[in-house]
This record gives sequence, C-alpha cells and structure tokens, in this order.
Amino acid sequence: MKILNSLFLQTACMALWMIVSGHAAAQTTPSVTVQQEVYKPLQAAQEALKNNQAQQAVSLAKEALAVPKISPAELTLVQRTLAVAALLANDFDQAIASLEVLVSQPGLTAAEQRPFLESLMNATQQKKDFPALVKWARQYLSEGGTNPSVRPVLIQTLSVMNAHQDVVQELQIKLKMDAAAGKKTPEQELRLLAVSYRQLNDKPGYEATLLQLLEAYPSKAYWSEAINRQVNQVNANPRFDLDLFRLLEETGNLEDEVEYIRMAELALKAGLPAEAKRVLDQGFQKGILGKGNSASAHVHLRQQAASKMAEDEKLFAPMERAAKDGNALVGLGDVWLSKQAWTQAHSMYAKARAVGNVRREAELSLHQAMALFKMGEAAQSRDLLVKVMDDKTALAVANLWRIRTLTP
Repeated sequence: MKILNSLFLQTACMALWMIVSGHAAAQTTPSVTVQQEVYKPLQAAQEALKNNQAQQAVSLAKEALAVPKISPAELTLVQRTLAVAALLANDFDQAIASLEVLVSQPGLTAAEQRPFLESLMNATQQKKDFPALVKWARQYLSEGGTNPSVRPVLIQTLSVMNAHQDVVQELQIKLKMDAAAGKKTPEQELRLLAVSYRQLNDKPGYEATLLQLLEAYPSKAYWSEAINRQVNQVNANPRFDLDLFRLLEETGNLEDEVEYIRMAELALKAGLPAEAKRVLDQGFQKGILGKGNSASAHVHLRQQAASKMAEDEKLFAPMERAAKDGNALVGLGDVWLSKQAWTQAHSMYAKARAVGNVRREAELSLHQAMALFKMGEAAQSRDLLVKVMDDKTALAVANLWRIRTLTP
C-alpha cells in the first residue's frame, strides 16, 4: 500500500538538499577544516546531484566517507550529501543508514531534526519497514513536527501492522484535532477507525464510528448497515420497528421480499392499514412481491390490508370530529402520517401537544419530527428529535432520523 505520496518525498529531499547546498556554498574553496581528500569527491558528488546523477553521487560520497581519520564535521557534511543522493537513487538502505547518523547528532534543535525525520519516514516506508516508520513518525510528532501528512501516514501504517488499539488511540487524537480546526475527518480515516474497532470486538466503538460515517458521508450502504444494526439490537423496544422500516424506505434500502412483508405486517399491527397497503402495492409494482412460492400469501396480505383500510376509512371522519383527548389526537396524527399526509399529521400532533397528557411523548416527538422533515422543515424536525429521551430505543431511532434530516 502506497502511504507516502510524491509530495512528501519531494519535500523531504528538498529540505535536505537545501541543507547540503548551504554547506556546499560555504565550501567553494578547500577549507582548513576539510581535508582535500574529502573535499574533492564531496564536491564532485554535489555536482553530480545538480546534474541529476544520483547513483554517481552516491559512489562519490561513499568515496569521501572512506577517507581515513575523517572528522566529525566532515562526516556530517558527507552523510548529508550521501543521504540526499541515496534517496534520489532509491538506495533506501544507504539513505536510512546516513539519516540515522544525522538525526542522532548531538546539539540538533527539533527544527533541524525534522527534515531528517521526514526523510527517514519516506525511506523506511519504501523499504516497508513499518516498525521503524512508526518510530520516526512518533518522534516527529512528539517533537512538534507540523507536516500534515505525518499523522495520517502513522495511522495508515499502524493499520497495515494490525496494531488496532494504536490506530484507535491515534485516530481519537486526529478526530479531536480536526474538530478543533473545524475540519471534516476524511472518510478513509473513519473507515480505518471502524475496522480497528471491529477487529477489537468493540461494538459500541464500531457503531459510534458508523454513525460518524453516516453523518459525514451519507450513503445507501451506511444507512442499510446502521438501520439493520438497530433493527437487530437485543432488548430493543419493538414499538419503534416500524419507524426503522420507514427509514429503510426513506433511504432507498427497502429492497427484498422479507423487508416489504415485515414492514406491511408492522403497519397492520399498529392499526395503519393504509401504510401496509401502500408498501405492498409498491412491492407488487416492483416485481418483488406476487411471485414464487409465497405469491398467494402476498396477495392475501394485500387483500387483508385493503379490507381493513376500507373499514377504517368509514370510521375516520367521525373519530376525527370526536377526538379531544391528547392521545386520541396522536392516534389520528399517526393515521395521517401513515397516509403520507404530512401537513395533516403535523397539525394533529400540534393539537395533541396543546391538549397535553400524552402517554408516549417520545413517539409523538419522533413522528411529528418525521412529518416536519417531509414538509421541508428540517431544522424544526431536528429541534424535536434532539429532545427525544427516556427510551433507549427511541433515542437511537431519533438520532438516525436526525442524521437523515442533515441531507437534503
């Protein structure tokens, strides 16, 4: 996996080359501190670098390095030239050897160390020496390095090494930094976090990350997984199952026979045959229902929904005129919601609030929020959804609907 991009390599080599060039400019004539035997091959190596002859520069720098009794100052100058030449020649073993000498020089400031550390990260990545890459990246970051590529490189490397606990720790730092800077964490990094949580069997961590992905990068696949995970939650309140199937339909994930039948059955159980009939009709129109061994059962269920809907239609108007109690008004609002008559549903829910003494406040808020969202009032919908509390399942379902309101 290619972790470091060419810009990272170019930046590291450029920084080193500026250091080398600066020293070379100071050595245009033999200095009393540089032996002639060192100076000649070193100057030739630097000229070779200027002419893009990296391999020749490596050979010449090694010749300078082999001079007997080379001084520490000469050694540093030669190793810097050799490091640049080796990197450009893709001789990563030599580059690492030279850079490790340079980065450990006594008296270097953190700023002076950084180009060496960046180059070490590049060379160790090219060699696929991931433990060394992690070592140098952590040193770089701990000493205040600001190259924005380094932490993502560290995170990706830890993931390649299957060091999932470390991935989680580093990404938690990255998430906080992104939030403080008002930046959106890249999708790939959130996916790495999700993978690490899954490998660690950390279900809460995985599900929280899935919701972060869903909120920042909504997709049909993320919606399908998030909803189905909630549907399959142990000890979930079944009263909210229909609302989850509504969200499955809303996000384009109501797709197979089992899902259509289950949603219709839930609607019938809730006393909402109009919704059951609509969903079943849709399944027949798409060719999902009405075929195979279960075709007759599908037809029978649709007939049952149609019959019940006809009965309810006769009773609905008198019930609407007689409704005074808050709970009765909520029930009427639910009927309008099931018919996708969003404005009428919202009106009934508003009346129920005004009357008060509603038995299931969480359901009222959730359903009224759904009606508001479908009316185009996303902000008002969110205001209601964030107030849902008391029931753990209601809270989870409301949060999913809140995320849905964030996408037009």
